[in-house]
Amino acid sequence: MKLTVANAARYLALIAAMLISFTTQRELAQTHGVPVSVAFAVPVAIDLFMVWAVRSRRDIALAVAVAVAANVAGVLTAESLRAVDTWVSAGLHAVFPLTVWRMHRAEPAAKAVPVTRDSWPDADLWQDWADNAPDAEADSTDGPPTDDDIRAAVTVLESRHGRPLTGQHVADHFGVSARTGRRYLDRIGYNAKADA
Repeated sequence: MKLTVANAARYLALIAAMLISFTTQRELAQTHGVPVSVAFAVPVAIDLFMVWAVRSRRDIALAVAVAVAANVAGVLTAESLRAVDTWVSAGLHAVFPLTVWRMHRAEPAAKAVPVTRDSWPDADLWQDWADNAPDAEADSTDGPPTDDDIRAAVTVLESRHGRPLTGQHVADHFGVSARTGRRYLDRIGYNAKADA
């Protein structure tokens, strides 16, 4: 993975949120009788459970709720409940597990699949769009048009329009984008013929 400013910021935020959650949850464990020597295991278990849940897409709500509850409980048991600062601090500490959840929830980039002539759908699938063809001549049911199909379409379209064609004319005929229409014209050398 390429290190960019966005990736660096993402990982710094993730590490900072996990460190703050770790400290708060460890102090909660120590405050409630967990020996100092193993108190670190409480935040490790909670954070790893949340990371596992988000990555495996299982029990996400439960894992995030446990992490938020542990952080909030860590603040509420350490200070007076009547102080406004306690509640503000509890709300602030609830944000850190949500940050960890959001950072792990990023979707992996989809792998590009090369498109070849053999990978086009079967003729049966193309029949679903046959009634939607822009022109009656647009009967390409087995993938992209061949050069002969494009030449035949250009001949028909030139007789209709009476002037040199644009990529948009061809695009409307084949039901593709204007850019693809221009590529079709380039493929058969039409633009060079029109300029001559």
